[in-house]
Amino acid sequence: MSIRPTRVVAATTALLAAGLLTTVPAEAVSGGTAAAQGAYPYAAKLTADGRACGGALVEPDLVLTAAGCFPENPQGEAPAKATTATIGRTSLSGTGGHVVPVTNVVVRADRDVALARLATPVTDIAPLPLSTIPVNYPGGDETLTLAGYGRTESEWVPDTLHVGTFKAPSSTATTLALTGTNGTDACKGDAGAPIFRDAGGRTDVVAVTSASWQHGCFGETTTRQGTTAARVDDIAGWIRQQALAPAAKAVGHAITLTWHPVSDRTGYRVYASATPDVPVDSAHLLGSVDGTSYTHTGLPAKQTRYYRVVVATTDGWTSTPTEVVSAATPVSAGNDFTGDGKDDTGAAYDLKNARTGVYVWPTTAAGVGAPELKWSADGWEAAKARWVTGDFNGDGRTDIAAFYDYLDGGSNLFLWYANAAGGFDSQGIRWSGAFRPLNARFTAGDFDGDGRTDIAAAYDNGNADLSMLTWHAAATGFDAPVTQWRTGPGNWNLAQSSWRGGDFNGDGRADLAAFYDYRDNTANLFLFYGNASGELVSQGTKWNGGIPSGKAQFVSGDFDGDGRTDLGAAIDLGGTNLTFRTWHATATGVDAPVTQWTSGPGNWNLPQSQWSTGDFDGDGRTDLVASYDYGGSNTNLFRFHANASGGFDHEGVKWSSNGTFNAAQSTIL
Repeated sequence: MSIRPTRVVAATTALLAAGLLTTVPAEAVSGGTAAAQGAYPYAAKLTADGRACGGALVEPDLVLTAAGCFPENPQGEAPAKATTATIGRTSLSGTGGHVVPVTNVVVRADRDVALARLATPVTDIAPLPLSTIPVNYPGGDETLTLAGYGRTESEWVPDTLHVGTFKAPSSTATTLALTGTNGTDACKGDAGAPIFRDAGGRTDVVAVTSASWQHGCFGETTTRQGTTAARVDDIAGWIRQQALAPAAKAVGHAITLTWHPVSDRTGYRVYASATPDVPVDSAHLLGSVDGTSYTHTGLPAKQTRYYRVVVATTDGWTSTPTEVVSAATPVSAGNDFTGDGKDDTGAAYDLKNARTGVYVWPTTAAGVGAPELKWSADGWEAAKARWVTGDFNGDGRTDIAAFYDYLDGGSNLFLWYANAAGGFDSQGIRWSGAFRPLNARFTAGDFDGDGRTDIAAAYDNGNADLSMLTWHAAATGFDAPVTQWRTGPGNWNLAQSSWRGGDFNGDGRADLAAFYDYRDNTANLFLFYGNASGELVSQGTKWNGGIPSGKAQFVSGDFDGDGRTDLGAAIDLGGTNLTFRTWHATATGVDAPVTQWTSGPGNWNLPQSQWSTGDFDGDGRTDLVASYDYGGSNTNLFRFHANASGGFDHEGVKWSSNGTFNAAQSTIL
């Protein structure tokens, strides 16, 4: 086994000289013995360029070792030298066990202790339990065992795990002074090796090897004996705290908290607060779970929540609460005009005689309230306006923008910010240019991830030549549009494409999706991912399949609440028979479409319906809404609740106009 050969100092260099393997048979560490095959499977060997140390698996993805094994990382984080952990292999030349990269290091400030995070958990080896009972000292009557792969008394670089036994006649608050029972001492390569005991039928780790005089080790002549270990019998709570390493991620109106598993637990308790202190008391307890995640739902947009996790183990021990982690709910991807955490339904309405209005149906506990006229103006011809919604100023409420086509080759972009009173404040014209909105199809999303919704437009240049432009939302309006790309003549016909925005890969930035109708009852789905520079980068074709030509209305939303935006389509099957399909977004594309429901003949006529989405109940999953025009001024609003199984529950009619609203004169926002 190994540790630095001079005085009692940290075994920080523990060097292994390449090519110095000895042919002398292994006889034991000084005063120790070779481990039986398969014994101490939790023992680990950490290997880096020019360095080797010991360790022990104490959680499925955590190895306990010495801080001195990572001298280039005094503050922890990713190891400066690539390091691997060999676990569950008594003989290093064997093929059993696991060899796993170390991805991160956490260093204890007051003693020579570190935790090495593994790239993948080791699930088929039981971790070495942490001690919850202090070592019996002074007196040193307990027998402690060291297991390591360091130098022995006869081998420079042994192939086999060795063990030796010790007593602990004295200690400090952070160290144990160990005396080998048979002249045993730790040797080079043993820094970080576990010191454990068998007490009451339980084996648990009480310390890690830190320094040694290396009495009896191969190549050493010192007669002085003694090994120093860094205590861990009093920091089990800290180790558990670091083991959990919780992380929080916000998606829509929900924040999902995840953490690493710990062994021998009875459950995890999650605490939350709107302030960073997060008291661990009943008033702040969200719930108790057995798994390694918890989703906090029903949160307003642009809200920060703070969390701690506590774990209880089978022996009745409770961990120290974790450090506080937090997340802020993002800009609403739906239409949360009031900022209450639940999306609403809106419509631009042609009031006739060159007059246009904007109505909002507020979401209520029972469903949908009566529509409220939020804005109207004379001199606005509805046919010349194209409407876009989004949280353009990042205040948590959905705003309204409109491109107005003057039919002379120019247009203005108007903006209305939603206010706290539930109305909209006109911001006037925020951009003017040589642009024909009637030749464009608009969508919106936070493409650069700055907390404000941006606008995108697929623009028809003629000759099947399409451009993609984006208007970046600024603090008080919009920057000049940027051309993201242009297809060139003969490539994209705008009339055959449908565009939707959404965070399809779950990286926090909005992307674009385009369904392209080849007019032969087939379509392609193209994806364009937003990057940190605000660019939209083509991912190519992600799906190809049959969709009746010109007979689909597309929507987007996080229907299953997994943090990625999915796609949906209401598809006309003919005979007033409609079906609704969804494409579940994955990390790199979409899954094959799933038919959620079919109305049956004689029930739904697609041209009489308009489809939109929103998280109307604030549960983190996007629901569906459809307006249905029965003719005249008879319109119903239907809603479909997205459920935890990835499907939709038909909620029926949520509002009826009873002759007061003509869907044919409206555009659902």
